[in-house]
Amino acid sequence: MSGRSAMDQHSPAASFVMRLDKILRGVGHLFAGLCSACLLVMLFFTAATIVLRPFNLGAYWIFPWTMVLFVWLSFFGFFAAMIFARDVRIDFVARLFGERGMAATRVLGHVTVLGVVGILIWTMPQVLSVQTGKVDGALLPGSLELPRWSLTVPLALSSALIGLAMLVDVAKMVLGLPEYLGEGHSAAPSAQTAKPV
Repeated sequence: MSGRSAMDQHSPAASFVMRLDKILRGVGHLFAGLCSACLLVMLFFTAATIVLRPFNLGAYWIFPWTMVLFVWLSFFGFFAAMIFARDVRIDFVARLFGERGMAATRVLGHVTVLGVVGILIWTMPQVLSVQTGKVDGALLPGSLELPRWSLTVPLALSSALIGLAMLVDVAKMVLGLPEYLGEGHSAAPSAQTAKPV
């Protein structure tokens, strides 16, 4: 590690980036928990439907809510999967070019992801504006139905958080900080240090 990198790790900018990275990972845990909760409720609804079927009992709102929870699970999972699985990558070609190849693929990946989430965020107001009406059968207290735009809110949140996480990672690159700062996350071992099985 260069002297500049070592010095940068103790700078106010580095402290801010590390704190922001920790917050994003905390939000990732929250979103992963929301995914688990959605899945648990979906499983409960499905089990209730199966158990009640022989008794000719059921609730018509179960299927719409199961679909809503599936959408929410997918969109909350969008950010959770990204923040905790960035180290899952096919990098054998990049490794042929050493550290510069790895850095280039990291930058290319960030540019691609920022482009995708940028388009999602840019079009989000238009998407939300056409999502009028209710989700048929997704009942709320007071016999109201869930507004259709609420399906897209987790996608908007995940997209914004992914964009922020990419910018934080770019800041880590500039400051010479390690790619993974949080609990249990370390960069994949290099081809030279990986032990044969």
